[in-house]
Amino acid sequence: MLGKKTTDQINAKISSIIGSDMVVEGDIKAKEAVRVEGSVTGDVETEGALIISSTGKVKGNVKGSNIIIGGSLEGDLTSGGRTEVASTGKVIGNIRTKSLVVDENAVFQGQCTMNTEGIASYTQTSSEPEPAEQEESAQDNKKENKWNKR
Repeated sequence: MLGKKTTDQINAKISSIIGSDMVVEGDIKAKEAVRVEGSVTGDVETEGALIISSTGKVKGNVKGSNIIIGGSLEGDLTSGGRTEVASTGKVIGNIRTKSLVVDENAVFQGQCTMNTEGIASYTQTSSEPEPAEQEESAQDNKKENKWNKR
């Protein structure tokens, strides 16, 4: 089974659990792994792993070192490592991660930015480049892309 060993390792280190009957309204910040089985309306930021179980729902942005989505997320996701959207998972928002796994029957609506060097400062918000910078960058990428040469 894909990711079973990783999931078991993460489960062993969970320090905070939002239970299935809990409703949290507000932001959550933690230094270690967090598991969400209930409902959270607000941002969730952890220096460790974040697991949203199949019964979990988050409406807000999430940040973590490794993130597993088994429930639903409505908001942007930023991960410094691996992100997995399980077959029961639903992500409506943009993903910024080093590595992404989307299982069959999972739902992902948004854009994904992957960086092979990793996202060193995943807890910091990045500023959007100016439109002129985006256009210049797109032109540079077009020139250097070997697939555009015929």
